[in-house]
Amino acid sequence: MENRLYGFLLNEDIQLDIANKRLVRYRAETADHAMLFKVVTLNETQMRLLLLLMSNEPGAIILKNDIMEKVWKESQSSPSDQRLWYLIKALRNKLASIGISEDFISNAHGIGYFVGNHNVLPIFVG
Repeated sequence: MENRLYGFLLNEDIQLDIANKRLVRYRAETADHAMLFKVVTLNETQMRLLLLLMSNEPGAIILKNDIMEKVWKESQSSPSDQRLWYLIKALRNKLASIGISEDFISNAHGIGYFVGNHNVLPIFVG
């Protein structure tokens, strides 16, 4: 049986669930084992971008043209620098709302974007 990528574990307490396009944060809040859950849902474009960024080595820059090709053109949409900027901004806001710092997605000015030195582990099922 072949292992299949289920998602990613971020910073030890946030799970990216690819199939359901959501980020789930879970952690113990108190000594009596109460759990805190936060869920953020991503749209299709945000999910494609986040997967593209996290599927590369930490610090590996993905060129803007490559991002536009993989995120928009494969879905028959029209890419632009402005749409990419807005997508990055919206994704950073969603990540921040669940407790991931804004520097998770870093900008190599004029070149592209990358995931910095964060704890990102793939989760496989199968």
